[in-house]
Amino acid sequence: MATQILSDLLYAQYALIKQSRQVVFQFLEENVMADMAKPLSVFKGKTISYMYVHIANTYIAWAGNFAMNGSPSYYDQDEPLNMSQLQNLFAQVDEIMGSFIAHFSANPSQAVKGYKWPEKYIETDAYGIFTHVITHEFHHKGQAMTMARLLGHIPPDTDVMQF
Repeated sequence: MATQILSDLLYAQYALIKQSRQVVFQFLEENVMADMAKPLSVFKGKTISYMYVHIANTYIAWAGNFAMNGSPSYYDQDEPLNMSQLQNLFAQVDEIMGSFIAHFSANPSQAVKGYKWPEKYIETDAYGIFTHVITHEFHHKGQAMTMARLLGHIPPDTDVMQF
């Protein structure tokens, strides 16, 4: 019973993340597509497309490759993607997160450890990885919305809870 509650909670929380992401993607598709690949000097020449590929790569790195011992490939953050490509990329992220939640929901405090980089040993748990990837997404989502504003677009409310 407790395992099912934890599983339901993680799936529900990730569903809220996806819902917020869809608000962003709809805004980008309808308002920002022409500016997705425009570099901004205040963000070290990075683009909105770069931010979203970086977000996806972080899910792939931590949830897919490190925690699940997978081998999904990373994407070139400097190659601009259109919305269809970004949506396909995040469909892969959603699959990774579905597998991650299914695997760890029975024991989310289970140790996840190993070498993230050859010289860097990491030890955490599934909750830590889950929290890291979703807060990382929201950090960069905020930057992407600031970038859109700097490019002359007014972003919608992209919080999980919308009023």
